[in-house]
Amino acid sequence: MAKIKEYYLNKASYIAIDENGKKIDLDIDYWQGKFKVSRKNQELMDYAAKLVQKKHRVNFVYKIAQTANK
Repeated sequence: MAKIKEYYLNKASYIAIDENGKKIDLDIDYWQGKFKVSRKNQELMDYAAKLVQKKHRVNFVYKIAQTANK
């Protein structure tokens, strides 16, 4: 079996609920470095931008190695 040398987070979908109980969908494309929110919410948009910046094309293969060594 070939050893995995790269492992990336690609896309994620999140649900946020605001203080009025309204649902906001957040879709993040980590590979392309983009995100989309279903309704404008500046706090959520700022947070999404930080997530994209932090995780954009990050290689997570070390996590596979950590799990295999347990």
